[in-house]
Amino acid sequence: MKEKILKYKIKIEDKKIYIASNNDSNLTHESTVSSSVFLSNNVQSKYSNNLNDKVDNYIDWYYRNVVKGNYTDIGEYHLPKEMRDLIEKIAVWYELRYPDYVINSIMRCCGQEKINVHDIMFKTNPYFNDISYNNELDEKLYKNDLNWSEFYNTDVFISALPYDERCWFKTPKYNDIIYFENSKMEAHIHLTSSGIVEEAEGITYFTNGIIKNKELIGLHIKEVCKLFKERGIKLPKNNEMEKNIQLVDKYTYLKDEMLNCAMYRIIERGGNRIGPRRAFLFAKEFARNIEIPMIYGIDYSDPGLLNFINTYLEAGGSLDLECYIGYFSKTKENEKLETISIRDLISKLCSYKGSLLFDGNDDLNKELLSKIGIKVEEDIKKKKELKY
Repeated sequence: MKEKILKYKIKIEDKKIYIASNNDSNLTHESTVSSSVFLSNNVQSKYSNNLNDKVDNYIDWYYRNVVKGNYTDIGEYHLPKEMRDLIEKIAVWYELRYPDYVINSIMRCCGQEKINVHDIMFKTNPYFNDISYNNELDEKLYKNDLNWSEFYNTDVFISALPYDERCWFKTPKYNDIIYFENSKMEAHIHLTSSGIVEEAEGITYFTNGIIKNKELIGLHIKEVCKLFKERGIKLPKNNEMEKNIQLVDKYTYLKDEMLNCAMYRIIERGGNRIGPRRAFLFAKEFARNIEIPMIYGIDYSDPGLLNFINTYLEAGGSLDLECYIGYFSKTKENEKLETISIRDLISKLCSYKGSLLFDGNDDLNKELLSKIGIKVEEDIKKKKELKY
C-alpha cells in the first residue's frame, strides 16, 4: 500500500468523492490533471449575459474536471446535481440571513414593511420567551444584544454543512514539501501553505549551479517554476511542482466559481431590485466582484437606483462600468440587451431636466454629478425655484 501517495490522493469511499488528508483543513493532494486540460475546460464555450448559463457552464466544468473519471465499485458516481444543490443552498441561506425587508432597510428600493427581523427571531420567538432568565434585566439585555445576521453568520452556516459540502469552502493549500525528481528524495523545497519557499535543499546540485538554494527563499512556487524555465532548466515529466500548482489552481477556481455562482443565483432569485442588492452584500462579504450585482441591477423603475449606484461607487466601483439595461425585463433567455455606463447613467438620471422618479434627491444628484465632473449649483437652484 502506498501510504505516502494516499496522504494526498483523491479517493473514492462510500460512493462519495472526498479529499484524503491527515488534516481536514488541508486540501493539498496529488493529481494527474494537466494545466492544458484545466485551462481548456475553464473557458466558456459560448458567451451569454444569462446568469443561469454561467451556473450551467460551471457545473459542466465541475463534472469534467472533478467528477468524470472517478469511480466507485458500482461505476462512475455523478455529483453535478449535488454541487448545484449546494450553490442553491448558499443562496437560500443568504436570503434567510437577509430577508427582503432587511435588504430594503439597508439599501432602499421599495416601500418599507414594518417588520423587524430581530423581533421575529428573538423578541417574539416562543422559544426565547420560554427560556428562564435570572431577572428581567438579563432577559432585556440578552434579547436586545442579539443580531440575526451575526447570529446566523458564515462560520455557523458552513460548520452546519455535511463534510462533503463543507470541504469545498476550505482554501486549497500547497504541499509542505516538493521534490524535483520523483525517483529521488534529494533536491526539494519546503513551502508554506500559501506556496512561499521557506527552505531549499539540493537545488544547486540539481541545476548544476545555475540556481542556488538561497535564490529560491521567499519566492512563490509559481515564481520558482518560472525561474527554472527562464534559466533553461527542464523539469522532469509529471514533476511534483507543476502538478501541485495545477491542483491548487483547480481547487481555487472550484471554490471561487462556486461562490460566484451562488452570487448569480442570489441575483436571479431575488428579482430586479432585491436580488442585485443582496448579491452586493454577498460580494463584499465573500470578496467577490462587486461589479456583477451592479451590472445586473439597472432598473429604471427602481426609486432607490441612485442610492444603489452611490453605494457601489463608495465601495470603489468604476464610473466606466457598462451595465445591462432591464435584465429582468427581457422576454428571451439570451436576448441581446442594451448597455449603459455608470457615468452616462448618472448623467441621465440626475439631469436638471429632471425625472419624476428621482425628484427630491437633489443632494444625492449633486454628489453623483460631481463625481462625473458636472457642476450643478445653478441647475439645482433653478429646479427648486420651478417647484414654487
